Formats: sequence, C-alpha cells, structure tokens
Amino acid sequence: MNPLISVHVAKAGGSSLLKIFESRFGAGLLRDYAENPADPVSPRNLDPERYFARQTRIPDGVACVHGHFHPGKYAIPANAILSTMLRHPVDNIISIYFFWKTLARGHDALHDYFLAQTLSLQETAKLPLLRHLFSKTYFGGFDMGRFDVVGRHDSRDAALTKIGALTGGRFETGTHENVTRATPERREAESDPRMRRALEDILADDIRFYERFAR
Repeated sequence: MNPLISVHVAKAGGSSLLKIFESRFGAGLLRDYAENPADPVSPRNLDPERYFARQTRIPDGVACVHGHFHPGKYAIPANAILSTMLRHPVDNIISIYFFWKTLARGHDALHDYFLAQTLSLQETAKLPLLRHLFSKTYFGGFDMGRFDVVGRHDSRDAALTKIGALTGGRFETGTHENVTRATPERREAESDPRMRRALEDILADDIRFYERFAR
C-alpha cells in the first residue's frame, strides 16, 4: 500500500479526518502532533534548518501519517500519497479565534499570548504564524504540486473520495469532531461584511494560496 501523508491544518476538519483514519488504518496510523508548525517554540520555528535537514523517515508498517507538521519534515517516498484539507482563510481564522477563546492556558505559547493580550479577531489574524498559516507556516517552501489532494473544507466528502481512490479503499463520511460552537458572537463576525473585508485584506497572501491550490 502506498503510504498516505496527511497534513492537518488547524481548524480545517483535520480532527474529523483523524477519527476517519483511525477507523481505516488502525495500528498503521502514525499521529504526528508533537511539533506543530504554528507553535512558536516548535522545532520548525526555533531551528528550521535542522528541522528540514533531518528528513524523518516514515517507519516500517505505517500506512498513514496524520497531524500538525510541515510536509518537508519527512523523507517522502516516491509512491506516497500527499493530502491536506484547507478552509477559506477568513472562515479558518474565525474558527481558530472562537475556539481559542474556549481553551485554558497551557495549550501552546501562541495561545497563551493570545489570552494574555486579550487579542481581538483582527489582531489575532495579524499574528505572523496565523496570517500566513498556509503560505508559510504549514507549507512555506514546499512544492504544492507534490500534493495529490488539496481538498476544501466545504467539500470534504469529495476530497475523501479522491483520497480513498488513491489509497485503494473507501472512507466513512459524516464524522465531525472538535467543531467550534456557533455562538452569537461568532455568527455576528461571520456575517459582518466590514469584518470580512478587513480579514480579507490581512489574509490576502493565504487567500491567494487557497484559491490557487485548493480544489
């Protein structure tokens, strides 16, 4: 079986994919969440040269790697299937913001800073690791043409169908994990045209990335 390497970008449906992949791959699933690229003190940010130079080998017996990592972390076999799921950057940052407001301190350094400074939605979007979450933090410098599937969060089932076809199986749909609650405050932010325009300006680089690569 060709190994599946799946990059879980924050708040883009990756927790649901994890449950689906657990069901499909069982012990053959490697969960890689120890070195989140969006954590300021992760190896990807503290020592990027060493992080990318080490080229981690996928262990024998692993059918799928899924988690928070830059794809350049791995020595990717020629036969590997690469996939990720992206969400429109405006919707993604709104989900991150309201999810972070529900988390206690100690999640990671960036989240602790967010809480300590009581950042607004726009201020959160301007944080460099989030402002360029796609274009630099998770995929900067990587050839996106190497990806077999760059799915869209709003059409997840279509992406799962493609991944299933490439890996020789089918995935169950309808799983929804770690969904950020739709509070009145969140609905107001999502429906405010001025807020959306402001976020579009802040996240312009990631919007271009999303429109170019997500299908």
